[in-house]
Amino acid sequence: MEKFKPLDQLMRYVQDQRGKSGIIYCNSRSKVEDTAARLQSRGISAAAYHAGLENHIRADVQEKFQRDDLQIVVATVAFGMGINKPNVRFVVHFDNPPQY
Repeated sequence: MEKFKPLDQLMRYVQDQRGKSGIIYCNSRSKVEDTAARLQSRGISAAAYHAGLENHIRADVQEKFQRDDLQIVVATVAFGMGINKPNVRFVVHFDNPPQY
């Protein structure tokens, strides 16, 4: 696998984690939506979570993740605050952190 193909690397990693709960963090809402859609297109149970979604959609994603009905949440940093899910097995920071 080529070094500078982060999406391919992410897909391979996630496929290796099949059946395990995980969170993938992205820096922007558009990157969250795109990454979740790409995972879904490969048959991976994933959903987007960010502040731009309606409250009931965010609540539904969070509830499904807590119940293990959803394998992966692709989120901005808003997700994960207050989450208590002991079986999360991986966390990926897909984008580089912002420079301050």
